[in-house]
Formats: sequence, C-alpha cells, structure tokens
Amino acid sequence: MEKFLKELKIALEEAHIENKEEILATYLEHFTLGHEAGMSDEEIIDRFDQIEDIIWKLGRKKSDKEPEGYSIELDLACFSDFQIRCSNKVTGIQFDIDEGALDYVEIVREGKRIHLKNKGIDFFSKRKKYDGNMLIGSEVLLNQFKINNLSCDVHCNFKINCTNFFISNVSGDIHFSDVEVEETSVINNTSGDITLARLLTPRVKINTISGDISISDFTCDVAKLVTVSGDIKIAQSNEADFQISSVSGDVNILVGADTSKVKASSVSGSIQISGEMVGKALNTLFKDYKW
Repeated sequence: MEKFLKELKIALEEAHIENKEEILATYLEHFTLGHEAGMSDEEIIDRFDQIEDIIWKLGRKKSDKEPEGYSIELDLACFSDFQIRCSNKVTGIQFDIDEGALDYVEIVREGKRIHLKNKGIDFFSKRKKYDGNMLIGSEVLLNQFKINNLSCDVHCNFKINCTNFFISNVSGDIHFSDVEVEETSVINNTSGDITLARLLTPRVKINTISGDISISDFTCDVAKLVTVSGDIKIAQSNEADFQISSVSGDVNILVGADTSKVKASSVSGSIQISGEMVGKALNTLFKDYKW
C-alpha cells in the first residue's frame, strides 16, 4: 500500500495534477475499505488502473479546461502498419484505414477527444492485420497524445506538439521524428524498438523490458530511465537530472549529460555517460572483491 501511494504521489506531482491530496485520500479510502472486506494489498491494487493510466485519465479531465487541443488515444493491436501524417488537405483529424479493420475498431469522437478504440473482438483468430493512417490537419493543436501498441509498426515523420505524451508498446517498432511536450512523457516498451529523432520534454519516464530505445536529440529537466534487458541509447542530451536503473540492459548517453547530476544503479548492465562508466554493476563489484 505504502509503495503504491508513494509512486502515485510522485506521478501526480510530476504531471502537475491539481487536488493531488484529495486523490491520494480517495485511494487510501479504497485500501481501508478493501482491508475491511478482508482483501490483501495486492488484491486491492489489482483492481486499480496502472499509475500511468490513472495520470492519463486525470489529464483527460484536465483537458476539459483546454478545449482548443485534441486528446488522442490510439489502440493499434489489429494493425500491422500505422502511419501518422500531417496533411494540408484535411481539417481536424481524419482516419484512412483498411475496411476490414472496422470490424475490430471504432472511432469514438467526443468533442475534441478522439479514441481509435478496440471493440474487444478476437481478431487474432483471423490471423490478419491491417494498415491504417491518421491524418492531422496543419492547424490542429494537440493536448493528450497516447498510443497503445501491440505488434504494429508506427511511423510519424512530422513534428508532434502536445501537452502530455504516452506510449505503451509491445513488440512493435515505433519511429517518431520530432516530439515536443509541454508537461510529461511516459514511454513503456516491451520487446519492440522505439526510435525518436528528437524529444523535448520537461519530465520523462522511460521503461523498457527487452526492446531497445534510441533518442538522437534529447532535452529534459528530469528523466527516469529503467531497463531490464533492453538498451537505452541517447546520442545527445542536455544536462538533465537523470535517475537510471538497469538489470542487464545497457544505458549509453554519448554527449552532453553531466555525470554529477546522474544517479545510477545496475545489476549487470553497463551505464555510460559521455564515455565515462557511471558506477559499477553489482556483478562487477563481486568479481573485483578480494575474498
């Protein structure tokens, strides 16, 4: 319980969510009621959304005060290839997707909230995936931008400007050329590769399990990088405050970072900042120790 509430509090602060104390009190009440019903902390937490999704939903409520920006959520599990393109020929946001995909997804529009949503039908039994395009008019402003991806290659070759940016990726490859975020970015990756030519964001949290994440040009105030076995490579960075944790994946920031502003820990992965090894992995410490 304490761990969940602590992580939720940090996420609320990083996302500048209003009424965070009230939100934390609500979740504490859920724990209290669950305990009274004989439930364990794990059983209670299983009923909650992931913390990233809690922040996303709170951000959507916040966007009620910002009607000028679109909030977009894309569920891409039934696609094999999805293109995000800017177009002077469309007004607002339009979709061009294979007709067969409409059996499995629907486009839900609520004002300036747009959700390319899975219908919940088992499309895996068909053993066929589809192509899709999202066309964004040149006049469009973005508020929340979120991708839920499973085994789909995603390409975006123009600049994305948004308030908050979320990617949850499993086994697909994602390529963005330029992303500029006003508040918070969260990138969760499993087995696929994510490539960003440029990422500018005040705060970012990047988690990868086995896929690789590569960022050519990175500008941030506070960054938390966590890898299990995937590699994280940043070609050029500013002097951000980095918190880096690795199990067996490698983290390499080639140019620009200030090692004095990096907190790093590793089990067996290599963490290098501007050509300098930061700390030693636990297995190296044991190897070097004279028994």
